[in-house]
Amino acid sequence: MKIDETKLDAFKQQSGAIVTIQEILRGRDADFDSAKTIRLVRHADNRKVKLIEGQEVHGTLYNLYRYQKETFLKYQKEQNRKRFENVDYIVAFIGEKGTTARFVGVYKVGKKIPSPYSADDIICDMDIVDAFEPLTHRIVIEWGKSTVTWCQDYEIQFKSVIRIDDGFEDGEGVPRFMSYADTILSFSQLEAVINSPLDNPWQTALRSVNCIYVISDLNNGKHYVGSTYGEKGIWGRWESYINTNGHGDNKALAEVLKEDPNYARKHFQWSILEVLPLNITPDQAVDRENIYKQKLMSRHRLTGYNEN
Repeated sequence: MKIDETKLDAFKQQSGAIVTIQEILRGRDADFDSAKTIRLVRHADNRKVKLIEGQEVHGTLYNLYRYQKETFLKYQKEQNRKRFENVDYIVAFIGEKGTTARFVGVYKVGKKIPSPYSADDIICDMDIVDAFEPLTHRIVIEWGKSTVTWCQDYEIQFKSVIRIDDGFEDGEGVPRFMSYADTILSFSQLEAVINSPLDNPWQTALRSVNCIYVISDLNNGKHYVGSTYGEKGIWGRWESYINTNGHGDNKALAEVLKEDPNYARKHFQWSILEVLPLNITPDQAVDRENIYKQKLMSRHRLTGYNEN
């Protein structure tokens, strides 16, 4: 594929871009450089429920990519027939704040078969191209405020590179704060957040609101639902989990840690179910907490750790 250098230069002058994703990817893989059809794909499906291989899947694409990558890749393989029938490669991104997007790899598109789930779709074999791995997760682009279509032509839709960073985590191992809804933290990640500098975005985010949260035990599928209230917000409560090695002075969780002091570090995961105002009263917070205990059956001995 030959990029029109005149159009590329005109784009850079108009946008003020120093470098584009097309320039950074060029020269790393000969087959990619000579491909006929390449698509830019920004994954940012805002539907609460997505159909993947005919099954309902909940959650954001950002979190699917981070924590259920195999499911995400199945989602990526199902594409509209008209858009992807002749595509050779895709340059894939995950949508971040606003109209920015993070580079998550170049995929070679192989065999295409009709989708058994939709007459309008095909399922494509997609293999990641190793030559671009050193750049994966590190490049953030401006997708474009006027042209926001999720699938675009690589040779004519130039994208400004606005940042090259350490990826989903900063240099100190602290994950990047995206939103309350996207917050999923392992013990080690929460520990890094709590020990992060005062100017880290997590500090402001977690001190600004309260919430209903859930601790998920990835080893057995059990849940512990809790609420935060008070002027320290989410930060105040979650800090206590790190200071107590994961149990936060909760009796049931402490019993689990008695058998294995590293259990929380190995198996616990923190996430936010609902954001609450900083000035919420304890009674109001607990009322909301009880709703989620019922929804997640976290009081049942087989499915949860809540005792009341």
